[in-house]
Amino acid sequence: MGLTVNGSDITFEGQIQVVNGFNPDTGVAYLILTPSGGFGSLPFFSTGDPGLPPVFDEITVEEVEPGDPLPSPNPVVTVVNPGGAGVASHLKLKFYVHKGEAGDAGTFTISGADDLDGTPGAGTDTYMLLYRNSDSKWVMSAQKIGGAYVPSAISATAFNATATRTLASVNIPAQPFDWRPRCFGQALITGSVDTRVDLVARLNNATSGDQVGYSKGVAGAAPPPNILIPAAPAGSAIPGSYGRVTAGNAATVYFMAEQKAPSSNSWSTPASPDTTFWVEVAPV
Repeated sequence: MGLTVNGSDITFEGQIQVVNGFNPDTGVAYLILTPSGGFGSLPFFSTGDPGLPPVFDEITVEEVEPGDPLPSPNPVVTVVNPGGAGVASHLKLKFYVHKGEAGDAGTFTISGADDLDGTPGAGTDTYMLLYRNSDSKWVMSAQKIGGAYVPSAISATAFNATATRTLASVNIPAQPFDWRPRCFGQALITGSVDTRVDLVARLNNATSGDQVGYSKGVAGAAPPPNILIPAAPAGSAIPGSYGRVTAGNAATVYFMAEQKAPSSNSWSTPASPDTTFWVEVAPV
């Protein structure tokens, strides 16, 4: 008998054959043991069940400066749980990669943008950009911020029967936007019992310009002060062209006192500060 058992030991006598011992294609070799005086086999290798793939609990990337070497090893593998028979291993991975090289400094400016309508210059100082939906462009536009103007002086007018008098005028320079004057004023009329003097602010012409301010007077020798406020006749083309100054044009606003009673008695007005006049630029 070629096979004997002595306790936990096995003694074999016979022929040994390794099948596929040098065949790399199969990946499996096995052993055939033929006892003396008989036959038989004892597998040397056997195919097991496929193992479970690892589970990556965390995969991160850390950037390294372009000129610095990457750490080794790369990636770094950290075992969270080695797993076992029928249990998948749990791992963490960290990859090191180089940062991109810094690019050249940009030279783009808003003034060179394709969607800008307008050319910057001294005349556009403090302008702002407004979006125009019709052609998807940004338009250089003046900031619509008006100022206030007053006369350099207001003189008294003589006590006589002159029916229409210019109490003051204000010159307003051209603005980069359309605007209307907002006028405020006051005057204390001294007249006769049947005198009635109105205060009127007119644009660009003392007698026929658009009315942009008004105060109706009270008949009498010593009426209460006339207070002029922004006003235009009912039915005026507002918000149309009435009393409107277009962009790029200067304007003059006249502060007028006009005697409206049928009499021709004498009357007068005082100088500043008893007579005042104020004009605001109201953008439109």
